[in-house]
Amino acid sequence: MTSGAIRAFWICLPLLLVATGLAVWNPAGDFWGSVEPPKAQCEAYSTSRLRAAKVLTPEIYDPQKLDRLLREPQNTVSNLAYVFVGLAVLLSSRRQISRSFGVAGVFLGLGSGIYHASLLPEWRMIDILGVYVVLFSLLIVGYAAAFRLAGRQFDFAATVAAWLAAVPAGIHRNDLRIAGFKLLDSTYVVVAAVSLGVVSVLLCWRHARGSRRYLLGVIALILAAPIAFFGGLADRFGGLLANPEALIQGHTLWHAFGAAAMLAAYEAFAATGFDRSVFERGPQRPTMKS
Repeated sequence: MTSGAIRAFWICLPLLLVATGLAVWNPAGDFWGSVEPPKAQCEAYSTSRLRAAKVLTPEIYDPQKLDRLLREPQNTVSNLAYVFVGLAVLLSSRRQISRSFGVAGVFLGLGSGIYHASLLPEWRMIDILGVYVVLFSLLIVGYAAAFRLAGRQFDFAATVAAWLAAVPAGIHRNDLRIAGFKLLDSTYVVVAAVSLGVVSVLLCWRHARGSRRYLLGVIALILAAPIAFFGGLADRFGGLLANPEALIQGHTLWHAFGAAAMLAAYEAFAATGFDRSVFERGPQRPTMKS
């Protein structure tokens, strides 16, 4: 049997071809109606207006870019990276918490893709919920691998907990404040989750015993995560990569390398025997008792 990564590739390839074709063609028309206030990526902005702007206002948008099927073509298509990682994990894993992480990856890729195509606030909410549930699910996978937590009841409870925690946290991210500090702000949640994730990767060292797969996962994580953060931050208003006409958008780097970091972390966890690698071929082998 081929590996989950190969099977996910063949599933995503036609999706990538169709999405790329739509991005190149990108027919004009009033497909989405309204647009949200400008946020954290600039692909749909007007270059001239961006250079002259002192503050972000709706006037910074390029009307011609809003009047098309994919308002942010690069940022839309690059979300297939999340779909690929989610499918690869789903097609490889044996444990419920791994499969929940895979479902979260697909959910994020589809939701974020539609958000960047439409730039509508309701889809932005789905995008943020996807980020939260991916991070929470990956943390559960990481600490389950590090502390050898197993069992069907644990997997079920942990899966439910990840989704129940992520959804209200994402919805009320701007509502919970302590002395004016937004505790659940997406930036803080991402930084905290990534920091805790790195700790869980390091804790898995003793179980992975320095295996080649674990080391490759750690190296890939070290390389991918900073590029993802840089792309996401530098694409914002006033950032180094804030160029609506750039061949590669900064937010596209956030998607592509963020997905790569997710996969790298999962591979480091899988190297402990927690679950199957997405690159493992053949029938499923026994893992930690689940």
